Amino acid sequence: MNKTMATALAATIGLVGSAAYFSPWFWRHYRMSRLRREVVKKRALALTYDDGPSTAITPQLLDLLRTREARATFFMLGRHAQQHGHIVDRVIEEGHDVGCHSDQHLNAWRTLPWEAVADIDAGYERLSRWIQPDSMFRPPYGKMTLPTYWSIRRRNAPVWWWTIDSGDTDNTLPDPSHVAERLRREGGGIVLMHDLDRTQPRNEFVLEVTAALLDVAQQESFQVMPLSEICQ
Repeated sequence: MNKTMATALAATIGLVGSAAYFSPWFWRHYRMSRLRREVVKKRALALTYDDGPSTAITPQLLDLLRTREARATFFMLGRHAQQHGHIVDRVIEEGHDVGCHSDQHLNAWRTLPWEAVADIDAGYERLSRWIQPDSMFRPPYGKMTLPTYWSIRRRNAPVWWWTIDSGDTDNTLPDPSHVAERLRREGGGIVLMHDLDRTQPRNEFVLEVTAALLDVAQQESFQVMPLSEICQ
């Protein structure tokens, strides 16, 4: 084999290896396409909050959800849950779902594979007071690789992404009404929001978006439900 052929073969092997390593990206799009159809069929709204709990906004969200008689899903970081166990207790007591979002929020695409898997395991371990080893999971940044995919598969845990991003992590926050109108146009959705400690404007934005989404759900007769009530 000459040098040119060897170089081409090495490049091909590298491309195939990379495609395999990041192949859960394709699974994500397949799964969420199916779930998007399901939420529209059910005319469902699933409010989801990542990275908490926090003392700054999570109790305010719980107050709002209780007032509106709505249940949501909280994908928690293990380290934050351990710090604010009393808030996790309240989330559970008030009928909301709790899922794992890892421990330190490591991006699997930018982390050594064994460290990303260990971060997931640590998240489940710290959350073990409140959830089971096969409880739902949302990948940090929405990113998975083959090692993190298999670490979740061995748990038999359902993985959830989202169909609508609220934009609460964007550099410039969108108008809350635009997020709510997208829900109306799409006929239902799984909405991504965050309840970690951040600036007051971002906390207020999340509260405003939540209220606006619930208004649309009431107007359009959408079912507001935690993810556990949407098909796996």
